[in-house]
Amino acid sequence: MEYDVAVDIKVFLDDHSKLEEIKKEISKITKVQRFWEEEIAFGAKALKAVLLMSDKEGGLDTLEDKIKNIAGVSEIEVENITRV
Repeated sequence: MEYDVAVDIKVFLDDHSKLEEIKKEISKITKVQRFWEEEIAFGAKALKAVLLMSDKEGGLDTLEDKIKNIAGVSEIEVENITRV
């Protein structure tokens, strides 16, 4: 598969203890360049990632829907999209 877009996302979690499972599920959906955590408030953390994907119509919407449907994910925010 050709990857021509990098998407920076922030994933808010219902249960931080499922962090590793959520990373594995996201990795099954698309190529991951990198994961890291970000403090958001009062000890709560969000999972951030740079994902690589193809620039096809509807691709980002499909990606967001698949990530939102992972158990333990409460919300996803796309922060940046860059051509690679």
